[in-house]
Amino acid sequence: MSTSNLNPEALLARIERLETAEAAREASWRYAMAIDTRDFDLLAGVFAADACLTTRRGTRRSRAAIVDYYREALASPVERRHFMVNQQVTWLAPGEARMHSYFMYTFAGESTSVLGWGTYVDLIRVEDGLGAIVEKTITIDIHADSRDGWATGAAPAAAAPASERG
Repeated sequence: MSTSNLNPEALLARIERLETAEAAREASWRYAMAIDTRDFDLLAGVFAADACLTTRRGTRRSRAAIVDYYREALASPVERRHFMVNQQVTWLAPGEARMHSYFMYTFAGESTSVLGWGTYVDLIRVEDGLGAIVEKTITIDIHADSRDGWATGAAPAAAAPASERG
């Protein structure tokens, strides 16, 4: 580290960037936990009031509309697990970052055994020290029943059942 980076203003700016990046990663973790446990109060806290969610099924604007979307999408009683990996956080401004993540998910139930993956692109804003998702774009690359073989799976059609939404 050069001595020019040791001045208090530069150190404070670096700390802010690191804290913003960590708040973005924390928001990602809270999102996965809320989806996997169907905790809609936690899910509401993950999204900013003015958030926008874009999926293959369209766009929802507002925290309430997003939570309503997930109430329907997660209504099926299958076990879900989401795994976020290879997260890249880009600091944009104080308290604001964009995060790209690969994700993998599993659904397991009496009549389903799904494996899938894709990408999330999130715009995160830090509100009261906590990262909140302002924009989330979900792209699913593969969604396949593992009993049939995931290698033959393809991107899901828009008409996939609600129980199999990412």
